[in-house]
Amino acid sequence: MFSVLKDKITTGFSVFWESVKSYIKNDNSSAAASLAYYSLFALIPLLLLLFFALSFFITSSKAVMQRITMLISQFIPYYSDTILNEVYTLARHKGMWGVVGIGVLLWASMPLMGTLRTAFYNIFKIEERPSFLKTNILDLSVILLTLSLFVAVSFSNVAFKNFLVLGGSTLPYDIVSYFLTAAVISVFYLAFVPVKISFCYIFAGSVLTTLLWGIIRPLFGLFLSYNPQYGITFGSLKALFIIIIWIYYSFSVLLFGTELIANLRRKDVLLLRGLFYETHADRSVQRIKRKFGQDYKAGEIIFEEGEKGSEMFYILSGSVRLIKKEQTLRIMRKGEYFGEMALLIGTPRTTSALTEEDNTSLAVIGPENFETLLREKPKIAISFLKELAHRLKKTNEILQ
Repeated sequence: MFSVLKDKITTGFSVFWESVKSYIKNDNSSAAASLAYYSLFALIPLLLLLFFALSFFITSSKAVMQRITMLISQFIPYYSDTILNEVYTLARHKGMWGVVGIGVLLWASMPLMGTLRTAFYNIFKIEERPSFLKTNILDLSVILLTLSLFVAVSFSNVAFKNFLVLGGSTLPYDIVSYFLTAAVISVFYLAFVPVKISFCYIFAGSVLTTLLWGIIRPLFGLFLSYNPQYGITFGSLKALFIIIIWIYYSFSVLLFGTELIANLRRKDVLLLRGLFYETHADRSVQRIKRKFGQDYKAGEIIFEEGEKGSEMFYILSGSVRLIKKEQTLRIMRKGEYFGEMALLIGTPRTTSALTEEDNTSLAVIGPENFETLLREKPKIAISFLKELAHRLKKTNEILQ
């Protein structure tokens, strides 16, 4: 029980540290800057669309703006009045709400969604991209989903504020607001993550994103209070500059949460990849043995020639004899692997494999982890190619 708990804690730290490294490697700071730039053009159109959506439920324009003000103060707490005044001025023009006007607002929001989707593809190492038409349909669907979420959150905020602000204390309301924010971010991740993934990983990334966002919010406010002249160079555009900086930090946190989700998905690969480098710690081998290991006695058959196979094997201890047509091809020892041919090209086993000695322990690697190793770690893929070429040459020499 203690070893299992220890493995989970170690895995958690490994995943977090890998997320930090992959955040830097994937240049997510630049991606966050691009998203902040596109947000500059999409923010007011999205808020106008939100105004339009809320108008279906609330007839008073002032009441709608109160809901939007309450909502945007949660996500853009600094200088949001500048944006809200612009939204209210534009929303009063009835010509804005024609079919063409709504279409223009949706079109203005699309680049932001497309850039965000590209960032997710980069983080999850997705090479195949949807067609242009499918991508635009997906982005439009996400915009509509986002608006629906904001409408739901705006009504939830009012309900929670009425019931949870007790005796002047806002603590219950603040706690519920954070959980509600985590729920919204979870739905957002579900809409954008381009692969099938466990909801537990989505929720973990959402909780971390909400936590980090809750930390940087007061820190940014403290920074502004000690630097009241920050952004003064931009003159009347100071408020807009600070809003963009805040959005940049918000997207940075969102993308880090995405990295965490991606690394939780590939946590097994993070553990297994150490086997294929020249140096790896013995403690990681023990963790691999507990999670992927299978133990054999001397003379046990691992697989036979002609069988279908969907796993490869890495020798953690002991040795394995490979046999073809009753002729020994090779004796594999600790640190070597076999069975990858059936995994690579889907053919039946080309040899038989049986253990040579007691206490032989093998790490069993499935197709999903194997493909991820080769796709995301080019050095491992090259080492596989070299090993396959070496084995083919040696097999030809034996059979001649």
